[in-house]
Amino acid sequence: MAKLEQEAHRIAAHALEQQEQALTELRARTGTLLTAASLIASFLGGQALAREGLSLWIVLALIAFGASVVLCIYVLLPKEGLIFAVDAPEAYGALYEVREDDDEVDRRLAYWLQSFREANHPTVKRLTKAFELAGFALLAEIGFLAFGLAVS
Repeated sequence: MAKLEQEAHRIAAHALEQQEQALTELRARTGTLLTAASLIASFLGGQALAREGLSLWIVLALIAFGASVVLCIYVLLPKEGLIFAVDAPEAYGALYEVREDDDEVDRRLAYWLQSFREANHPTVKRLTKAFELAGFALLAEIGFLAFGLAVS
């Protein structure tokens, strides 16, 4: 049966891995959202401009498209300070003095991994919020273009 320290270490490692996977998936969805915003601006925006010219609805759609693009790029760009793995040489140096005590090694690693996850959390939360706002901007873009096409 696993000891408490081993289990805490396993749980902390799994939580950090899940956080990294969630960020990877968020960035993949962001790429899809960016593609959708671009395609909609290209096809519907082109039709709306050809029919009506640069109307208020088209300008609003362009602003929404710009907001969506900027937010998507923010999510996709690399971020400083995100840590998803223990640096092996650093861990070796920090744990060398307790190398004979497996329970203490596991306990320290669990706390270390948890501290990485907690430090990453505000950045991951900001990126998630930016993705949500980009999604709302895409919906606004679609709505403005659809309305612009409907009134022309």
